[in-house]
Amino acid sequence: MDQTLPDDAWKDSFDRLLDPLPNLRELNLIKKNVRKSFNMDSSVENSNPNILSVDDCSFPNARNNLTNAGDKLSVINKFGNSISTPFAKRFPDNLFDCALSPIGGMKLDGYLPKDNHKPDLGKLGQPRKSKQVYFRVNTISPETSIDSSSMSQSVPTLNAHQISRRQARSSLVLLPGKWRKSLRIWCRTNHNEISGRTSPKQCLKPRDVKSDDLRVVRRNSRKSQYINRISEHDFQINFEKEVLKYCGQSKPIKFSAAYAAAKMLNTCKIGEGVYGEVFKYTPKNKMVSSVVLKVLPIEGSSLVNEEAQKTFEQILPEIIISKEMSALRTNQTTSTSGFVDLYNVNLVKGKYPKHLIRHWEDYDKEKDSENDNPTMFSDNQLFIVLELKFAGTDMSSFAFQNAEQGYFAMLQVTFTLAVGEEAFQFEHRDLHWGNILIEKTMKKFIDFKLGGKQISVATKGIQTTIIDYTLSRVTVAECCHYNDLSQDDDLFAATGDYQYDIYRMMRDELKNNWSAYSPKTNVQWLSYVNSKLIDGVKYNSINTMAHKTYLRKLKAFNNIVLNFNSAGECGQYLYNMN
Repeated sequence: MDQTLPDDAWKDSFDRLLDPLPNLRELNLIKKNVRKSFNMDSSVENSNPNILSVDDCSFPNARNNLTNAGDKLSVINKFGNSISTPFAKRFPDNLFDCALSPIGGMKLDGYLPKDNHKPDLGKLGQPRKSKQVYFRVNTISPETSIDSSSMSQSVPTLNAHQISRRQARSSLVLLPGKWRKSLRIWCRTNHNEISGRTSPKQCLKPRDVKSDDLRVVRRNSRKSQYINRISEHDFQINFEKEVLKYCGQSKPIKFSAAYAAAKMLNTCKIGEGVYGEVFKYTPKNKMVSSVVLKVLPIEGSSLVNEEAQKTFEQILPEIIISKEMSALRTNQTTSTSGFVDLYNVNLVKGKYPKHLIRHWEDYDKEKDSENDNPTMFSDNQLFIVLELKFAGTDMSSFAFQNAEQGYFAMLQVTFTLAVGEEAFQFEHRDLHWGNILIEKTMKKFIDFKLGGKQISVATKGIQTTIIDYTLSRVTVAECCHYNDLSQDDDLFAATGDYQYDIYRMMRDELKNNWSAYSPKTNVQWLSYVNSKLIDGVKYNSINTMAHKTYLRKLKAFNNIVLNFNSAGECGQYLYNMN
């Protein structure tokens, strides 16, 4: 009798788990790139059918092997060719760090480690040297062939070049939140002959703007339109004098004198945008705790951060909107404290103060700034400086206690927009979660005056503030101030988050007439904010009854929010539902 033991007799359970690996390697599963979605709410970014296709995978006899490989692989084809992955915050640092996992060898594009808020497009565990990656663009290579017969069925009027350009734009994926920086980097990639820089760290001598440059980099389309004035004389406005009037000045003051280091304690740079820098400090001789400085260069001929500088005409509406929305906190008939409090506006001239440059460079060392170094500015440079109240952390970074806090934050934002609608036909038009600030408060209630009534909303320990009116639309003194986005094709082609659907929804609602007033756009942004409160923000206590109850309320509102026509209607519904 043969006493020989079988070959696998000495194998333990761990060894047996390794047996399927040769079959997986035969299927060549581990060589296919998989892209993790930047999208946190929907699968917009994964609408590209070229991410993973059974035909594209290098399976030997791929279609025939589906049955042999089992039903699991057939799921790929059953649900389409794209892959949607969960929200990044739920991933551990050692994502798929297991030799037994067939996905362990895949390159995961866009995975965000916990210590980095920007995606790493390199191999897992091998980050690229540059930290500044904001998007992924898939373009058609020269070798790619285009099936003209199949293409002609859907777009019969496009030639090969137009198809290539459209496909490149359709795969423009931006991160949620501040989109201008992501879009600027995309423009730099596709128009490097315009940018004048080969890397974000390179600071070149300022270059004069040419007409060809403006077609690519200029996004300053702010306009003002008088409603009841038809005389040409009415439009002959000296915008510099108007800006000085709103600043309470007769001429520009010296930058280094207005914001000397001796007047500013605990100064630091806290943020940046395409159009300027943001600093925070404590005034030495004022009764306020913290002030935010928003510094915007204007009227210069050189490009700043690869953008044309704003003019007096373009910056004036932003000053007006900031002042009028801030003043609503003291209005006797229609009031809210939900718009950022504007302390002061100054027109200054000259080089950046040395201490602010030091703080800019400290920020650059820590976070790798995408902006040009302010040392580029000359003695004749003009700046608008907005002094704003510090209002906390933006919604994308704030940790809520539970969904009850989130619900009442939604109520505050909704009523703030409703007051803006009633007072100035206000539409924010860019209310992503980076433009909603949240801070803790000891107040029990926040009051709103709307429609002749006073409405008190519980704070649940937090207070919200709306900021950034760059794209906003208002009517003040029979003048409509708005930003014309009708030619901004790149913004409407972007994907990556529900946020970019909202821009397209606004365009459809307004029929691309950006001077028109439609409070429905505020409803569309409330739909976005509500979706972020459901599955986007961080909650500390998710197992409590209060959290589950108010999460159900947010989800119920999410199902009907787009049926409303204004923020006022939304606020009334939410208030009654509570």
